[in-house]
Amino acid sequence: MSIHQLSVVYQTDQDRLLLRVRTRDDRLFELWLTRRLMARLWQPMQNTANAASLGMASRGATILPEARDMVTQSMRDQAKQAGDFASPFDDSAAERPLGEQPLLVAAVDIRQGASGQVTVVWRDAQQRDLSLTLTADLLHNLLSLVEQALVQSEWGLVAPPAAQAPVPSEPSPAPRLLN
Repeated sequence: MSIHQLSVVYQTDQDRLLLRVRTRDDRLFELWLTRRLMARLWQPMQNTANAASLGMASRGATILPEARDMVTQSMRDQAKQAGDFASPFDDSAAERPLGEQPLLVAAVDIRQGASGQVTVVWRDAQQRDLSLTLTADLLHNLLSLVEQALVQSEWGLVAPPAAQAPVPSEPSPAPRLLN
């Protein structure tokens, strides 16, 4: 399956994340991701993406422990620049192999391959599943989409973007001491 588009949005009426995957052969897969699932899945997915990036960056080289975060962030930034976050998701008529209703994900398996690719298998309670094989770049971009949706959800799983402190227009008065 060749992935054409990914979308992750927070659905307030369902209080869930909706992950949509559109393939190049016009198939649409939709998955519900609950807060409980994301609370358990968020950190392992980030760790896997970081490990995949480090594996790609360190082929034939050794990365010092002090530089790992910097290398990982650089790989994340490169993936984000290469992705197209401006084009709207195409949800026009497409074949829906999992049915008309999104699959309610109950379990996820994450496996990292030797070639730097990561396989994520999303499974519901009836053992229906969707297996996605993602490059490190595509996984980082998926995580960027998930992170944006998690901020909107206000579930407390990620910190919201730092709000800029207002710049005072006048100097603040000297503190007053009371005895």
